[in-house]
Amino acid sequence: MVKKFLAVLLGLVLGYMLIDDFNPETVKGRNVFITGASTGIGEQLAYHYARLGANVVITARRENKLKEVIEKCKELGTKEQTYDYVVADMIDLNATGSVLQKAISKLGGRLDYLVLNHIILLDLGVWTGSSHNLSLIDKVINVNFQSYVYLASHALPHLEKSKGSIIVVSSFAGKFGQPFVSIYSASKFALDGFFGGLRQELKLRNCDISITTCVLGLIGTENAINQLLGFGQNQLLNMLTAASPSDTAFQIIRSGAKRVRQMYYPMLQIYPLVLMRDWFPETCDFLNRYVYTLNS
Repeated sequence: MVKKFLAVLLGLVLGYMLIDDFNPETVKGRNVFITGASTGIGEQLAYHYARLGANVVITARRENKLKEVIEKCKELGTKEQTYDYVVADMIDLNATGSVLQKAISKLGGRLDYLVLNHIILLDLGVWTGSSHNLSLIDKVINVNFQSYVYLASHALPHLEKSKGSIIVVSSFAGKFGQPFVSIYSASKFALDGFFGGLRQELKLRNCDISITTCVLGLIGTENAINQLLGFGQNQLLNMLTAASPSDTAFQIIRSGAKRVRQMYYPMLQIYPLVLMRDWFPETCDFLNRYVYTLNS
């Protein structure tokens, strides 16, 4: 009976999520600020937004990479659009306010989409409670969680005026604790908790800001693949098909424009486990461990 119910529920949810009612015109002319946009998914987000006619400001630490992304955005979009960047390191929480203000200024004083995508990449690995493990906590939590909260908080008055959207790029690791990246998982769980609570507060005070949380599985960015190879997870890469960063970015934009509450991608790779997590936790944990045990 439970299996039948799950099958029907999954079918209904998948059917709803596969309906393609995205209208590209809803993005055209909108003002977008993207973090972590010098490479990977963030870079592809910038290209898609430019192609769809949005005004785009991006940020990351490496100015040379930001310049390259902006030049390509200009090729994909039109001369009427705005393309610019702000160099910033999200580990400096006190600078997040000025970073956001600079971005909004470059966008002409209006913000429609705040796309939070940046992460810090560190040598994580097995958690033994070592001094090295403990030294990572502040950096990971500051960049992967607190800077998201700071930027979103600074953006709220602007997004309330525009009835805009916050798009939070998160991870399957924020739904299931993952081996080798325990503190990274913790930061992603924190995002789910904070933005889930903020979403409810906005509804309670009738504030028309949408929050879309993007729960991503295996995406074939250079950084993600290199990290998995560094953990010796070669067989995992052979077992699972990594989604392309470009396709992932487009689905993020689509979900944000539709003001979807949560997006899962690749959906069939991760959504069934998320549905089963609370009902069959031991089974899900076993399946999760099984993949990594193959590569130990």
